[in-house]
Amino acid sequence: MTANFNKIHQIIENSMKQNNIPGAALAIINDHQIILSKGYGKTNVEEWGSAVLPSTLFRIASVSKLFTGTVMMMLVEKGLIELDKRVQHYIPWFTTANQEFASMMTVRMLLTHTSGLPTGDDEIYHYEKDGLFRYMKEVVPTLPVLFYPGTAYSYGNHALNIAGFIAEQVTGKPFSAIMQELLFSPLQMNSTTYDPLKAMTFPLALPHESAEAGDKKISHQFFDQTASYPSYYSFSSVEDLCKFAMFHLQGGQVNGHSLLLKSSIEEMRKKQSDWFTLTDGGCGITFFQEKKDGIQRFWHYGQYSSQYSSQFILVPEKGIAVIALANGENIFQAGYEIVDELLKEEKINSQHAVPSIQLEDVPEWEAYRGSYLHKNLGIISIDLVDEKPLITIKNEPYELVQYSNEIFTANDVSGTPIHTVGFPSRPAEVPDPFLVVNTQMCPAFIDNYERNPLDWKEWEGVYSNGQEFFHVIIGDDSLVITEKPSNHAFAAKAIRKNQFLFENGFVRFININGTIVLEFDNAWRYKKID
Repeated sequence: MTANFNKIHQIIENSMKQNNIPGAALAIINDHQIILSKGYGKTNVEEWGSAVLPSTLFRIASVSKLFTGTVMMMLVEKGLIELDKRVQHYIPWFTTANQEFASMMTVRMLLTHTSGLPTGDDEIYHYEKDGLFRYMKEVVPTLPVLFYPGTAYSYGNHALNIAGFIAEQVTGKPFSAIMQELLFSPLQMNSTTYDPLKAMTFPLALPHESAEAGDKKISHQFFDQTASYPSYYSFSSVEDLCKFAMFHLQGGQVNGHSLLLKSSIEEMRKKQSDWFTLTDGGCGITFFQEKKDGIQRFWHYGQYSSQYSSQFILVPEKGIAVIALANGENIFQAGYEIVDELLKEEKINSQHAVPSIQLEDVPEWEAYRGSYLHKNLGIISIDLVDEKPLITIKNEPYELVQYSNEIFTANDVSGTPIHTVGFPSRPAEVPDPFLVVNTQMCPAFIDNYERNPLDWKEWEGVYSNGQEFFHVIIGDDSLVITEKPSNHAFAAKAIRKNQFLFENGFVRFININGTIVLEFDNAWRYKKID
């Protein structure tokens, strides 16, 4: 493989320009050798901002999950954890809003995003040493479970936070201390940390927020969320992440010594939840995976608000890693482009060969006829017209085209797939059908609510998480939700008394310990304050 460094630099610089990113860092490993480690831009937009270095720290957001998954496998090897043990084996008092489903969850489900728990978290427990414990006691019991545990994929932060608490329970140590002892110190990731006070002693890319005329200014509030350390709150550099990448590429070896067995590395890469995509995408133990041009990739990306973004991609069969960090949005897209650039000479025929379809491989369509709820696309319906299966998404009907036994596509007029639709095998104990549309699990939904604005009176008011504010009022036939201070407003149509759909999402109103809470996508919560 020959790296076109000019093209690679251009990809990063274009991303920084398009996304108004103050600073970024990039590292590339090829054939198990670091061939590039470089900083771009400045740590902040002020005159005193310094040049970004390979050692500059960024918040790496959800790339942190890979640290947690790796250490959980170390604890498995030590005999302290079994992947298929129930969570309640390690935390007897563990529960969620659905106690029955909580009792079914296993450690493996937490680490492969198949527990049914939503994404999101609560912006509380800042700087509190017992934040993870309090979160487990006060927040987790209020969480919904979106589907029967173990049956489908649904990405989320809560599952990894719970896994981190299990690590605390079996070791008797704080989560950050476990990570330092088992991972950061052995790999000599000397600046990687969860502690913002320690991060401030190293070169540090600062967070920013929008100013007037689209400019950036430093955000002078640096949050610490101890409850979310296991899911997305670590700081690291491309310099340190190269050591982590090399450790994974070399099958768990560090300086000739095994820190993690090769079989554990393989377990992390094994697909354990399916996205039902044309690239054979899915999730292992915290690693996402897919095949592109016949080559397997493993990765995780991160986005922390609009302040930080990250990308960590491994191509083990080529000894390749691409790591990109930024104090701005969407640097992960540049990471994908760089891997494509590195592998362009390795491409094989990437046309998707449609498997031979036998009549018995066709789903029993009558069992799937009906409506389903997608958290971004809204209500989706499956029907049969002239014995042909149709899916309707955002009021647009598409004929379903079979790709494999369980995967169909909804295509545009040119025949290009624009939606993937999975029809997973349904366990006998799961009573209702479900779909997987564009990787998202969609439960069956009966639309029988008679809309009445009088039902929504108690939802009017002001909601906040301490950082963001939303005003809710009743419109003509919907709720109008306005984000402050931007004054961006959107209408939300009722599908239940307390559940509403807007153009690209889902909101509901719930009562938690006597307080009404506005919740976006079963995840992000804002308490009613007025």
